[in-house]
Amino acid sequence: MSLEQLQQQVDLALEVYRGCQQLEQREYGSQYDEVKRMEDEAPAPDPCTEMFNKLIEVCMRYVSSGGDRDVLELGEYRQAVYSRLDAVEGWENQGGRS
Repeated sequence: MSLEQLQQQVDLALEVYRGCQQLEQREYGSQYDEVKRMEDEAPAPDPCTEMFNKLIEVCMRYVSSGGDRDVLELGEYRQAVYSRLDAVEGWENQGGRS
């Protein structure tokens, strides 16, 4: 798959993740922060977390295919994505598998 195609996949995954976040914010309104805190504490599936993980997977494929992550337009999620990519890279460097 070409870097351009992978970049398009990143863009799509980001769009889906952003939409999930916006939907949750609209649904929960002023209780959004409290609901997110409870989700972090409870072992329940979180669709937005799943969408974020898919975004990370696509970003990893892009970078492992020779793409420069700084080219990706990640907007307000850039720092969160970079932090996760760095954590995964560190874990893999210690012998873990992604």
